[in-house]
Amino acid sequence: MNRTITLLLAAALAACTPDFDPASRIEKLRVLAIKAEPPEIDPAGVQTAALTSLVLRADFAQDPSRTTTVVHLACLPVPGDPSPSPCVQLAGLRDPTAFLAEAAPAACAAPGTAPIAFAGTETCVGGDCGPATLAGGATLKRPEVSVPAAWAGPEGVFAALPPTAPELVLGAQAIVLAFALDATPDELAAGGGGPCVAADLVSGLAGLWATREHVLSTKRVQIRGPDAYDPPNQNPAEPGIRAGTTSLDPDAVTTLAPGEISLAPVPGGEPELYTKLDAAGLPLEGEAREEWVYSWFSTAGELDATHTRGTEADAWTVGATAAGTPARVVAVVRDLRGGTAWAVRDVAVAP
Repeated sequence: MNRTITLLLAAALAACTPDFDPASRIEKLRVLAIKAEPPEIDPAGVQTAALTSLVLRADFAQDPSRTTTVVHLACLPVPGDPSPSPCVQLAGLRDPTAFLAEAAPAACAAPGTAPIAFAGTETCVGGDCGPATLAGGATLKRPEVSVPAAWAGPEGVFAALPPTAPELVLGAQAIVLAFALDATPDELAAGGGGPCVAADLVSGLAGLWATREHVLSTKRVQIRGPDAYDPPNQNPAEPGIRAGTTSLDPDAVTTLAPGEISLAPVPGGEPELYTKLDAAGLPLEGEAREEWVYSWFSTAGELDATHTRGTEADAWTVGATAAGTPARVVAVVRDLRGGTAWAVRDVAVAP
């Protein structure tokens, strides 16, 4: 009897299990990656990192003018303070509209004076993200994370830590929240008209979030500690993509035959050397070389692996039914230390 009940329960659970799309398939609005340039902020040198999102949706070819607006909010850490970042708490909310409505007035505050700061806006059309503008021609602030100059020097936040604090070596991390919404900047700013456009955008985001297609993504940006061992980290160069023996053209559509296609990355440079550290900021071993990990995505067909390492290949299966349909293949490379780059290629499948 017990065995019969167990089998019946297992069958019922299997029947109720949803059929999720694989993470590598692009069906709806997706933020596939966010790049910070540079990936490591040095309070004593380069104090700002520019942010760029990789946004894609499956209908990019059918509706090339469809606009996604990405509004970035950022939280700077307080070195030595164990309290969780408010951005981490917000990222776990299913519906952030109430918080956004309350946070809108603070979007006009000076950097470093509010727990969550407005970091900028970008628009993405057909998979390309760039500066956001309003109908009147005004260009909105481009996304960036900035560390106040007061962080550096003998009176800076790191200088206030005890001499054995791990943060002096490990540094800290700013957290960015990227709110991507199926709307134009003018739609977000409509009904505002206040002295601060940033407040209008965040308020508009709160108002439209529940009624439009949307996605919330996070990005961690490294802030360098004053006693760091290694030179500042750099992003990998943009990789290439090889399909079998064919290099996919970055500026034109490459035609491929349907079937199983071997996709492999073509690294744009060499992984960097760095020092592995423990949680106390002490070296674990000598120099190590980064291991680059590639995440693969496509708007058609099926990818065998979501991630590959180094120059490993991934199998992409595209059926004959996709013939004549434009497709995109994406490879995102991460150095696992905050560095990111990507390649987006257009493909046409033809028998």
